[in-house]
Amino acid sequence: MTAAPRPATGLRARLGGGRVARADQARQQFLDKPYASVQMLMLASVGLLLFGVLMAVSTTISAANDDGVQGSIWGQAVKEAEFILLGLVLFWLAMRMSPRAFRVLTYPVLAIALVGLVAVLVPGVGVQINGARRWIDVGPLQVQPSEFAKFAILLWGADLLARKLQLGTLRRARHLFLPLLPGFAVIIALVMAEPDLGTTLCFMLILLGLLWMIGMPLRYFTVVLLTVAGVVALLAVAAPYRLQRLVTFTDPFKDAKGSGYHTVEGLYALASGGFFGVGLGQGTSKYGYVPNANSDYVFAIIGEELGFIGCVAVLALFALFAYVGLRIVRRSADPFVRLAGGTATIWICGQAVINIGYVSGLLPVTGIPLPLISAGGTSLLVTFFVLGMLTCFARHERDAVNACRRAERLGRRTRLERWARIPVPKPYVARKRRS
Repeated sequence: MTAAPRPATGLRARLGGGRVARADQARQQFLDKPYASVQMLMLASVGLLLFGVLMAVSTTISAANDDGVQGSIWGQAVKEAEFILLGLVLFWLAMRMSPRAFRVLTYPVLAIALVGLVAVLVPGVGVQINGARRWIDVGPLQVQPSEFAKFAILLWGADLLARKLQLGTLRRARHLFLPLLPGFAVIIALVMAEPDLGTTLCFMLILLGLLWMIGMPLRYFTVVLLTVAGVVALLAVAAPYRLQRLVTFTDPFKDAKGSGYHTVEGLYALASGGFFGVGLGQGTSKYGYVPNANSDYVFAIIGEELGFIGCVAVLALFALFAYVGLRIVRRSADPFVRLAGGTATIWICGQAVINIGYVSGLLPVTGIPLPLISAGGTSLLVTFFVLGMLTCFARHERDAVNACRRAERLGRRTRLERWARIPVPKPYVARKRRS
């Protein structure tokens, strides 16, 4: 008597398990490659930038109508292309630098940022729009010094804490907080004088990111987090229009044509897209309904025109960006790289979370751009430079350096290896004080 054959489901289960195992093996093999961090960072950045270009083209007509300026309806798309070209130059320069070069730039960049933040408050120098003085005209460009100050304070905080960590002076809380907290307080005071609470939240993110990456004890970090939340709450209720935003956040439909207008129209745009969206460029909410459709509320237009699929794709790309940023930090032994890279990742992804949060009605409206996707400007240029810095850190990973040197010695370098040719970075050694 022959044995009964095994059920087909068992065979299918074994085959399915084999496919999963092979997929896991292939994924691990890719992650073990020396240039995996660079490749994944480029994938996330190019994907987000592609969404930005598509939205710039889609909203260019509505942006021209909102500006009320007679001219080409493609003005925004052309301007976006110009900022991208300039941003690519900044990206290339930052990518070709060494991690030590960023530390050299720290204090010159911080000095320029402080001068810009003070200059923007001077009547006749700073450009006032809608009651806020946040911009300076530099030739054909309108520069926002507070965006530049984000990167400056990031470098300063990372360099300061890295030096203290290497010298072993972070054993006491006062060495951790001084002069870090007073420095951030000065920058935030200048930004709030414009006023700009949204950008202030980004500075808070950078501060919390630095303290988290340095490994601050949880009890101290909790105190700082509660203090930051208290300061933000006080700033929010200090001005009537900010207080109104907080009150409206609980029930935006109560005043759908007034204080809740931004939130309500953003939610309508997101809901009208359904699963696949109405089609790129076919949305109607950007024409006089959703305010700032090309900048602050661009995610609502993505939801309307590209649907749930488009929104998930954007979230997945930011998740990949966060994973790669933390991977670069984990694979580096340089304290400055770990602090600057980790905090930059927290800043960019945190800003995206805040933007998407208030567009979807989960957070009060603050008015900050969605990185790489909102219409270009100083924010886009600074983000390009930050991406170049992260790529520089990825190119200096030990495995990448060793693979590049090995390929150069054998004379069989690929295009990526020729592009990533770098010297082996020397570790920073603190000088001993003479007795």
